[in-house]
Amino acid sequence: MKSERPPLRLLSLLVFSCLAGAARADFEAALKEYKAGNLDAAHTQFLQLAELGDCPSQFNLGAMALKGEGVPKDRGTGVGWLQAAQSNGCSAQIGDRLPGLVASLTPEQTQAAAAVTAHFGHDALRARGIVNPDFSCPSLAPAAVVEVPTPEYPRLKGGGAPDAIVISALTIGTDGHARDPEIILSVPQSGFGASAVEAWLNSSFIPAKSQGTAVESRLEAKLRFVGASRSLASNPAYQAALPQASAGSPPAQYLVGLTGNFDASLGVTAARAGQMLIDAARAGNPDAQYWMSQQATAAAACHKPADARLWLEHAAQGGNAAARVRFAQLLLHGSPAPADVARARELLEQALAQDNNYYAVKHAVALLAASPVEGVRDAPAALRGAEHLLSGEIQSDPQLFETVAAAYAANQRYDDAVAQQRVAVHKAQALGWSTAAMEERLASYRADRPWQGDLLAQGGALLP
Repeated sequence: MKSERPPLRLLSLLVFSCLAGAARADFEAALKEYKAGNLDAAHTQFLQLAELGDCPSQFNLGAMALKGEGVPKDRGTGVGWLQAAQSNGCSAQIGDRLPGLVASLTPEQTQAAAAVTAHFGHDALRARGIVNPDFSCPSLAPAAVVEVPTPEYPRLKGGGAPDAIVISALTIGTDGHARDPEIILSVPQSGFGASAVEAWLNSSFIPAKSQGTAVESRLEAKLRFVGASRSLASNPAYQAALPQASAGSPPAQYLVGLTGNFDASLGVTAARAGQMLIDAARAGNPDAQYWMSQQATAAAACHKPADARLWLEHAAQGGNAAARVRFAQLLLHGSPAPADVARARELLEQALAQDNNYYAVKHAVALLAASPVEGVRDAPAALRGAEHLLSGEIQSDPQLFETVAAAYAANQRYDDAVAQQRVAVHKAQALGWSTAAMEERLASYRADRPWQGDLLAQGGALLP
């Protein structure tokens, strides 16, 4: 007769061998909670990673279910988690234990195990685009750069001339102009983003085309700043990140993977760079999760997308400022329920506090100042964010001044709103933009009326 459960010593080895070898990113937080005896918190964090296909988290959920740690003891669910972990890459950790465990299950336990693998196993996650996602979109010809001015190398505090790279996301309109710049990555972090934004706003593009028709799209692009060494790999950030990425550090995988996606000088192939980004996202890195959500959203034009909302929600929960704004926009789409409005307001306030992210602050201010949803608007908060925007490095974006103008108008400071809106119109005209909508808002402020609506309507698509 088979034993109802393996010896306790074996279960302990199942848990702790995995925990000791997989501490990383959000997994590190779960590990600390587990070691501190906070089993409910550890289980919750493992579960969040498990739904992204992180097999060590699935492994530990299985061990915890088998031992009854943080959840009632459940042999069927525990085995299901181990089966899911094995299918997602943790065969080495499981070894030869699983067949014996499976053979010992009752019919009811077998059914419970199957329910877990049906949702969290490799095949299920692949069908949802969580593992091996397809971001291709062959029916959409992407936007392309026609001409970009050489960006000005910034004067840095303390001197020096490091090699640098800035990776940006831009909305390319059907008119071939770039709008709504977002700095996805800047190495070094300070000084170079403003130069990159100014260069892209003054560039020209061929718009994306779908079935021969020009369409608005979001485009990711890089600018290299050649420094004294003339080698990006010599930058201290990459010297540190390259070995860390090879060792499986999610923040390093994100840095190296995203850079390698655009620049071959690090010696990382495009395929390896893409896998690093996926691995970092699945391990809980919020920046990689945000990147995944944006790729899935873009691919929706061609086929059923990967689960963009899941990636976006995880990124927002993990603290990515842009993801918080994007998720707030999603919650407010259509006819939002009061709970969605309250959650969106919370996300916007969190994004506003992350004042080192220009894109997130600009969008948060726009919504807090002019959202058509009354429960979202917060004039004092919008004004605080607007004043921060005015003091920042980036001053070439017309939408910055339009956002600031909306914040002033929301606070009934109409003279200031008119002044800032005039700056926005002037800068937009210099870039060749159509300013009809801007002129309408300017007229509203001149009549001492605030303006409400989608202030940054050309800021990229919502999730499908």
